[in-house]
Amino acid sequence: MGKRLAQMGLALVVLALLAPNLAAQGRPHTRQGFWFNAGLGIGSAGCDGCTGRESSLSGGLALGGTLSQKVVLGGGTNGWTKSEGGATVTVGTLTALIRFYPSATGGFFLLGGLGLGTVSVEVSGLGSDSETGSGAIFGLGYDFRVGNNVSLTPFWNGFATSTENTAFNVGQIGLGVTLH
Repeated sequence: MGKRLAQMGLALVVLALLAPNLAAQGRPHTRQGFWFNAGLGIGSAGCDGCTGRESSLSGGLALGGTLSQKVVLGGGTNGWTKSEGGATVTVGTLTALIRFYPSATGGFFLLGGLGLGTVSVEVSGLGSDSETGSGAIFGLGYDFRVGNNVSLTPFWNGFATSTENTAFNVGQIGLGVTLH
């Protein structure tokens, strides 16, 4: 799984290097009104008391409204889940988000948010348990315009949740679709 994460990271670097050429092909980065994003990728999770990190499926959904050409606000959820040996662990956040674009006409953005976090564990034959606490996210990405209001959005996010009994952190890398 580490090799796949490295390959995805290399792909993001290549896309970032190509960004100026892609943006120059006549698809302006205008932001107005409602926006929506859905993304899927690989996440690497660690926790208090864990030995090492575990990689598995990870993704997120977000939506909101445009404040200016540089700032969009919204809400979103990010999650990571892994099933192994009859046990499933799921970590997620539900946060108020801000996406900041340093350039009003560029596709690069920084993402931040605060809200709720959850950790759920289900063991086959024994039941399940979950805890809710605080959640936070920080990330970055690039909107590659592929249509008037559609972008392919490679991203990296780090999100964390802290409950009364544990804390998890997840680094995720993936590809999303953003509607502007």
